[in-house]
Amino acid sequence: MMMHKFFATVPCGIEDIASEEVHEIIGCKAKPDVGRIFFETGLESIFLLNLKASTLNKIMIQICHGVFSELKDIYRMVKDVDYGWIIDADQPFAVRSERVGIHDFTSMDVSRIVGQAIIDSYKEAYGRRLPVNLDDPEVEFYALVRDQEFLLGVNTTGNSLHRRGYKAYMHPAALKPTLASAMLRLSGWKPGKGILDPMCGGGTIPIEAAFKAANIPPGHLRLDFAFLKLKFIDENDFWKLRNRLFAEKRCEAPAEIYGMEKFRHHLEGAMRNSEKAGVRELIEFKLGDATKSFDYPDGEIDYVVVNPPYGIRMVPGGSPRGLYSRFLKALRERVEDAVLILITAAHKRFIEAAEENGIEVIERRIVLHGDLRARIFKCKL
Repeated sequence: MMMHKFFATVPCGIEDIASEEVHEIIGCKAKPDVGRIFFETGLESIFLLNLKASTLNKIMIQICHGVFSELKDIYRMVKDVDYGWIIDADQPFAVRSERVGIHDFTSMDVSRIVGQAIIDSYKEAYGRRLPVNLDDPEVEFYALVRDQEFLLGVNTTGNSLHRRGYKAYMHPAALKPTLASAMLRLSGWKPGKGILDPMCGGGTIPIEAAFKAANIPPGHLRLDFAFLKLKFIDENDFWKLRNRLFAEKRCEAPAEIYGMEKFRHHLEGAMRNSEKAGVRELIEFKLGDATKSFDYPDGEIDYVVVNPPYGIRMVPGGSPRGLYSRFLKALRERVEDAVLILITAAHKRFIEAAEENGIEVIERRIVLHGDLRARIFKCKL
């Protein structure tokens, strides 16, 4: 198998978890960076990662990576690459750029320079000028400038993998599935053990757990992967693999996955989402208040994974401090010897509530949920 360099974009703060998942899926060691991970594997792994990865956003074939002093250095790096194996002469392309740091140019300048270098390289090698379509490209290149570092990749994913395709109902404060899956992995939960999200909202956490329990690829609803338009891809190979992965679904998966929600319209939305995801029968949903221990499900609960409200507008009464304290008190009354994983941007309020209720925080990490800086806590109940 011929090896190629890859990188994947991931939510900041879970790079180590994403690296472990890549190793589990394709057996290669990944190197964590900031908001991305690097690894080497065969092109065949593109299918597996896009279908099975639960913590990655986008998977890129690395085209070039180096340091630069000025824009003409970037032009030279990009032009010194053969693109004939990636893109046909009649396929329109686009360059999406991201810039971090202080520079005397913009991300639009980066896109312009990179795009011109790709056009010039292709024309010099094959005598054809590649067409550009910024609105609907068939091939998308991703360029990152971070301080004096330059990285270029070709997007094999398309839209981010956190867009699973099962959101029939959009909760106003929904957790991204990639973070939900990372929280499940951080908890140590395994299928067969009881797991509860007591404030499940639109159902993201229990749905991601159900995917794991039934061995369902998280990307199984996606039919628009960007790699399907890359020149070297054989679509038949992809569909064969996809069908094989579906055949490995565990139809008799242990269903000890619970989702509880205080508001009926959110609960009904979670049920709709789980139905669209194909895992409705694996999740026991319940209308209930997480601050009342008698509302909790009757089953064995070994793990609690939750994304509670933390913005003033989202918390009845205007502050998360009281909510967290009442929730943890009820949780301790109902659950013993369990692991709690909780994400919040109101981390000081949570720590105060945990100390008040005698709950030990054994691990914490800073993550980005979109542009919001939050913390994931791991606690022992």
